[in-house]
Formats: sequence, C-alpha cells, structure tokens
Amino acid sequence: MSNINKYSLAFILALSLHFSIMGLFAFNFISEPTPTPQVQEKVPEIIVASILDENAVAEKAKELQQAEEKKLNHRQQQKDQFAKQLKQEKLRIEQAKTKRLKIETAAKVEAKRLQQVTKNEAKKLAAIKQAVVLEKQKRIAKEKAQAVEKKRKQEVERVAEEQRKVAAKKKEVARKEVEKQQKIAKEKQRQEKLARQKEEAAKQAEANRVRAKNARIAKKSTADAKILIERKVTQNWNRPSTVSGKLACTIRVGLIPSGDVMSVVVVKGSGNQLFDDSAERAVFKASPLPVPKDPKVFSKFRSFTFVFSPN
Repeated sequence: MSNINKYSLAFILALSLHFSIMGLFAFNFISEPTPTPQVQEKVPEIIVASILDENAVAEKAKELQQAEEKKLNHRQQQKDQFAKQLKQEKLRIEQAKTKRLKIETAAKVEAKRLQQVTKNEAKKLAAIKQAVVLEKQKRIAKEKAQAVEKKRKQEVERVAEEQRKVAAKKKEVARKEVEKQQKIAKEKQRQEKLARQKEEAAKQAEANRVRAKNARIAKKSTADAKILIERKVTQNWNRPSTVSGKLACTIRVGLIPSGDVMSVVVVKGSGNQLFDDSAERAVFKASPLPVPKDPKVFSKFRSFTFVFSPN
C-alpha cells in the first residue's frame, strides 16, 4: 500500500509539472502574432522541448521516488536495529535470569550439602564419643581378663611343672628300659643277620653251582645243536655237478621255536655262486632244524650263523 501511495504521489507531481509546462506553452502561443510560413519550421523545436520536459519530469519523479525509498530504507534500518537491540536485550535478560536461577539452585544444593555435612559431623562426633566410652570399657574388661588370665597361667604353670617332674621321672625309667630292649633287639638282629648272611652265602654258592652247571649244559646243548644242524643241512645238500674242491660259506639263519626256517642269508660267500645257492636250498630243505627245547638256549638260535663246509 505504501508503494502505491509512493508511486501515486510521484505521478501526480509529474503530471502537475507537465500541465504547468503545457499551460506556459499555450500562453506563449496565444500571445504571439500570426504565424508566418516559418512557424512550421519551429514545430520540431516545440516537440523536442516537450520531450525534454517529460524526461525532466520523469527524472524528477525518479529522484523523488529514490528519496522516498531511501527514507523508507532508513526507517526500516532503524526499525531492524531497534528490533535487534530489543532481541539482544531480551537475550541478555534471559541469560541473566538463567544465571541467577543456576546460582540460586547451586546455593540451595550447597546449603543442603552443608546441612548434611553438619548432620554427618554430629553423627561422627556422637560415634567418637561412644567409641571412647566403649574403648574405656574394653580396656577395663581387658585389664580384669588379663589379671584373671595371669592367675590361671600361674596355676597352670605350677601344675605343669609338677607334671613335668613326674613325666621326667617316668621318661627316665622308660628311657632306660628302651635302651635295655634296644640292646637286646640289636643283639638279636646281629644274630639274625649272621644267620641270614650264612644262608644267603649258601644259597649264592648253590645258585652259582647251578648256573655253572646250566651254563655247561647250555654250552653243550648249543654245541650239540650246531653239530646236528650242520649234519642235517649237509645231509640235505645236493652238490652241483660243476662244483668241485673244498668250498665253504657263512650262513645266517632265522628260526622260530619249532625249528622251522624263516630266513637264510649268505653273509660271506665262497666265491662260487652255485655253491652258495645250493647251501641256501639245503638249509630250507633241512627245515625244521633240530634246536634245543630249553627256551633260554633256543634264544641263541633265533638268529645264528654257521659255516657250511660239507667237505
């Protein structure tokens, strides 16, 4: 609405100025003498003046409009500045109010805390007084108990001393009896030890004799078994037609308790492959071999070597 009024005022002023110029122009036209043919040549100048006057009016109206707008802008700036100041003042008042409320709240909390501290201190003081009274009562009771305990200990020590003396006498008698029994037991142990030593010596001598006998028997059994084995292998040997002369090879044989041959290996050859192969075949052919029945003696024949020399 203010813009409409602003433009209306400018329009009216421009229109008034235009009419005033036109009036002056008409007055000048009436007062002048009858125009001559040259008057037609001046018409363009009048039109130009009229156009210039309209431009001046428009320029003036524009200046007036700009002045009005500047005035309105200045008022608006003053209004905005005032509103900004008012807002800042309200904010300051609100902050001051908030700060005051915080201070009041903190003061209330501090007052409440101090009140609680006072109560706690009072309780502590009462507790200290009560503790002092109790400590005094405990001290008196402790002194009485210590006196009673001292008397009791003295009586206990007296009785214990008497018991120790009696126990010492009994202990001495018992010690002498123990020493006597220990001497008797020691002598008995010595006699028993001598008897055991004699018995163990006799057993050891017998065991040595038996071991020696068994060793002789085992040695003889081993020698006999080897002779029997070599004989049986020789009996089962077939001389190859191309083998002549005295040949010998060393053979390792693996047996099981039944005497059955599990493996045969020529560990030292004769130099003649046909002879060595015939010796292996002879061992397998002679299976089972005559081995000792005694497991201890047989253990020597699980894997043994012998020299095969049929000549």
